[in-house]
Amino acid sequence: SFEFITFKPTAVSGLSGSAALGQTYSFEITGDLTIKDVTKSVVFKATATPETEQKLSGTASTVINRDDYGLTIPNVPFVANVSQDVTLELDFVAAPTS
Repeated sequence: SFEFITFKPTAVSGLSGSAALGQTYSFEITGDLTIKDVTKSVVFKATATPETEQKLSGTASTVINRDDYGLTIPNVPFVANVSQDVTLELDFVAAPTS
């Protein structure tokens, strides 16, 4: 019943001025992460590269505690335990639509 995780950005820090094509930039994206109807503020550490004047690609990651969101992992024999800390990673591309 909880098919999606949502993230609503509220702030971006660590960027200023103009960007050069092909150069990678590091910054942080703060926002509200919602999992299973639980919303908490998180900070994603991100890197992005302007590939063209119309296309930007990058990655972002953050670490959450699965208990904070009520996430439980079934205890299955012969399967290693899962850490309380879970890393969320995403790849993104920003480009205009046609």
